Amino acid sequence: MVTATAMDMETGIMKTKKTALLLLGGALSILGLQAQDYSPYNNPGFDPLTRELYQAGLKANTSIRPLRMDQLAGSFNTDSLIQRQLRKPEGRLNIWQRFIHDDFIRWEKPGASPIVVTVNPYFNFELGQDRGYERNIWTNTRGGLVDGKLGKNLAFHTALFENQSVQPTYINDFINSRGVVPGQGRAKTFGDEGWDYSQSSGYLSYNAGEWVNLTLAYGKNFIGDGYRSLLLSDNSYSYPHVKMKTTFWNVEYLVMLAQFAHYDDLQRSGDERFPYKYGVFHYLNWNIGSRFSLGFYENVIWAAEDQTGYRGIDLGYVVPVILYRPAEYSVGSPDNVTMGFNLKFIPWKDAALYGQIVINEFKLDEITSGEKWWANKQGFQVGYKHYNFLGISNLDVQTEYNQVRPFTYAHYSPINNFGHMNQELAHPLGANFRESISFLTYRHRRWHLHLEAMYAIHGKDYYDASRPADEQISWGGDIFVSVNNRFDSHGHVIGQGMETTIQHAAASVSYLINPKNNMNLSVGLRMRKSESDLASEESTLINFAFRTSLRAFYLNF
Repeated sequence: MVTATAMDMETGIMKTKKTALLLLGGALSILGLQAQDYSPYNNPGFDPLTRELYQAGLKANTSIRPLRMDQLAGSFNTDSLIQRQLRKPEGRLNIWQRFIHDDFIRWEKPGASPIVVTVNPYFNFELGQDRGYERNIWTNTRGGLVDGKLGKNLAFHTALFENQSVQPTYINDFINSRGVVPGQGRAKTFGDEGWDYSQSSGYLSYNAGEWVNLTLAYGKNFIGDGYRSLLLSDNSYSYPHVKMKTTFWNVEYLVMLAQFAHYDDLQRSGDERFPYKYGVFHYLNWNIGSRFSLGFYENVIWAAEDQTGYRGIDLGYVVPVILYRPAEYSVGSPDNVTMGFNLKFIPWKDAALYGQIVINEFKLDEITSGEKWWANKQGFQVGYKHYNFLGISNLDVQTEYNQVRPFTYAHYSPINNFGHMNQELAHPLGANFRESISFLTYRHRRWHLHLEAMYAIHGKDYYDASRPADEQISWGGDIFVSVNNRFDSHGHVIGQGMETTIQHAAASVSYLINPKNNMNLSVGLRMRKSESDLASEESTLINFAFRTSLRAFYLNF
């Protein structure tokens, strides 16, 4: 195996970054630009915008998140939606009033090239107990967000969060095995039982005329209309990416180049670099008529360095109008290609039937043979959501079913899996599972009630003490294990391996203080039970929190 020296790799990395920045800078200098920003409201329980979009005839694209605020502004008064009809003092606000009613700091310079800069706190101060293990839990998150628009050419966002916490037992076990806090990156120990971790994000965003937007970012993305996504979700840690979105007629087209990290060894010291890989994503969403939309998706993942040496960015994949299967085959088929579809139908106002299909491998004769070939790597999602259910204002319901076959998203070379920093880029259960999950949310003025129920069957990989360490079998649930470790070519079914049932039930009541940054007081209860032939775990979690609920974290796994 040929490996590049550290200096060669760093040189390649610098060249790649310089090339990307020069290409972006050149494009921006040529095109006439209009600033645009993205919605910061990515927590499903406190999102005031998405619930307004499921109306027949509305051309807004609902399946690419975060949402673009400039597109929403064409159909809605977004300031009014964010305020949620809550009272706000009139006139000039003092610092305390700004803290609980508005942007904490806001500076504006009017004129032909207006400037707007806002600064807001981000925090989560949480206390609770894991009653199943008599374990006191807490979270101490401090951070801030800065957003701005500079004239008509540039919008930007930057955020930084610092955290210490003692987590519930099942999440603590996850951190010990993966080396990362779910959705929040690499962790180091803090005290006797705690963890210390941080996260940053940001973007520069430009509208290049009427049709094209260019964004250089360090953050997350989500493709789909459901709570989960089988194509690309915001489950994992943030990652650097550059994306172009083109909007014309009834079509929106996304092209994105991203860089991901592969955790090959959790024991690396702080000054060592993890191997990394690249991904290119294409997603085209077409609104057909006034009620139906269809999205076409494909992506390819490849290692920055393989047996031939340092590859860097493969320009054959960067072309925005190309199908990846022929391009991948032309370079020797070493990479991991996934394709899929996203569908949405609006049967009536404020409601949607939606679904996804993901295809990692497809051979029709193997599918129809009924012999359950290992590389029948597919999955699907079906769901229904209804806002203002039964005509009751602000009563929202959603129910969803997800199913993914064994070995989907995995690869014979583990670095090419569909993951980032030891977390899945799609569903948090990885593969080899069936899941049903439902929600009910009700808001009355500032009060929020949130109910949640989830049931899943997951075929987990496990350590077989009767086999040597280098002969362990992969059952297709862990996408970070090579598919070459499977037991046979046929006879693979969902739930194989250590069949585990997972049950979640959760309820919370929150009081919204500041709608600008979703500042709220909350009390919650979560019950979780995980059961298999080898182990059984049961927890009851109670927590009290003072927080700003902007980001989405998926703890129901």
